[in-house]
Amino acid sequence: MTFSPVAEPYLHFLMSLSAPENFHEHGAFDANHKALFESAVLHWFLGKPLSVLETISQAELGSPATLHKRLQALIAQDLVKSECMGTDKRTKYVSPSTKGIRYLDWVGDKMFKALPLSE
Repeated sequence: MTFSPVAEPYLHFLMSLSAPENFHEHGAFDANHKALFESAVLHWFLGKPLSVLETISQAELGSPATLHKRLQALIAQDLVKSECMGTDKRTKYVSPSTKGIRYLDWVGDKMFKALPLSE
């Protein structure tokens, strides 16, 4: 079977992420936890971090109770943190922790290595 020039690197990237030895380094989290992590980190990256309430109110990712459990699990795994920003101490915002940033670096490295070399 042949793939387009972009499909094959993507499949190599997916294979490198799913290697069993990778699950201990950053902690295993399922697709649902990963989706919540990626949503929170993307908003943070764009300079518009989500509050905890906004994070658990993303209906497309699950119910608020389920998302709250997932967020607590991500915090317990030290992949994200919730902290106050600015002067309003009542609202906490979700951002990646140092370990979460290392995970993003690791995924970025895997993605970069999966890309074909330019000729």
